[in-house]
Amino acid sequence: MDVHVDSETAPLRSVIVGYPDNFLDVEPEIINETQRKFYDCPDAPTKEAVTKQLNGFISVIEAHGVTVHQPRPLPYIPDQMMTRDIGVVIGDTFVVTTMAAKSRRHEWRGYAHLFEHFSPHTKVLFGPEDLVIEGGDVIVDKGKVFVGIGQRTTLAGAAWLMQLVPEYEIVPINLRGLTDGEDVLHLDCSFLPVGANSALIYPDGMREVPATVRETYDLIEVTREEQQRLGTNVLSLDPQTVVSQPTSRRINDEMRARGITVIEVPYSEPPKTGGSFRCCTLPLHRSFSSAVLI
Repeated sequence: MDVHVDSETAPLRSVIVGYPDNFLDVEPEIINETQRKFYDCPDAPTKEAVTKQLNGFISVIEAHGVTVHQPRPLPYIPDQMMTRDIGVVIGDTFVVTTMAAKSRRHEWRGYAHLFEHFSPHTKVLFGPEDLVIEGGDVIVDKGKVFVGIGQRTTLAGAAWLMQLVPEYEIVPINLRGLTDGEDVLHLDCSFLPVGANSALIYPDGMREVPATVRETYDLIEVTREEQQRLGTNVLSLDPQTVVSQPTSRRINDEMRARGITVIEVPYSEPPKTGGSFRCCTLPLHRSFSSAVLI
């Protein structure tokens, strides 16, 4: 199969979706504040609830013609849900990212079997082990690569990516973290393009909103409460269609007002691990071509 992702909202053709069946079979390493909040309380996510909602999400995107791949289970990994973080596709290059948490450093092995099916001109690169770059901090859209620098991706990680894709305009965005009274884990928790020219944004999650973001997009501002519920973390199936949580009522109405079709899918449980629809999906191919390249 070819890999090709040059736009966050281009029609989605094939994707790796998280694998839930072994959820928390291994004692988890608590790696974010959301897990710290939910994992040891009566409302903790369960394997049954997470699996049911993830499978419902898969049914929706498959019904829209998307080919879904899933990682092979790894018995030593506590959570294989958030596939977005462990890989980045830019054009014909697939980057196996370097994760901050030790418990996630080997997650890529769950989808390594797909590499043998990539077309010969697809490049597979591994991020250096001495830096951190995670897929939730990388957004490719409109000839630009937006890179969040904060709790996860480091400045060194962003600089390495910049050298990797010199043909793209790189837009670094410094994110606010716990020391700033904010909890923006990745860029896609604070900023995400939707539709043809719009973007969801939580401005307070950034130290400064880059001018190119303001100039490129019709911005839909998200409140702190909406951001904490991961209201920005939607998934675009194409420029006119977005999958979102039904609890994001105001955000969904704002997108609909801009001509975007919003498919509401119940998704209360996977976000308790720290990620929502975008975090659970790693697109392998987006294209405006009608052909699915497999």
